[in-house]
Amino acid sequence: MAGNRAVRFRLIGTKSNRDAIGASVRIFVEGSAQTRMVKSGSSYLSQSELPVTFGVGRRDRIERVVIDWPSGRSEEHKNLVTGKTYECLEGKGITPLEGF
Repeated sequence: MAGNRAVRFRLIGTKSNRDAIGASVRIFVEGSAQTRMVKSGSSYLSQSELPVTFGVGRRDRIERVVIDWPSGRSEEHKNLVTGKTYECLEGKGITPLEGF
């Protein structure tokens, strides 16, 4: 369906492992929540894309994202624009990247 949007998060661990494998990312939009976990391959000779992607329909913002890092640290960022990829550096903040 045309007009649907998404938001992506690329996590980089500093205290946790660099690829942030095991991190949990939750987004909150208009009273609903979605969760994704950063994981590597789940079966023999498989692999998974490390950035996590959330579909958000036609919404142009998400209210907040909560990242639970494998190290035990938890971070929250609010009022993010959809249609972007964000780079999240553990303990250092979040930065929108050019393109999707």
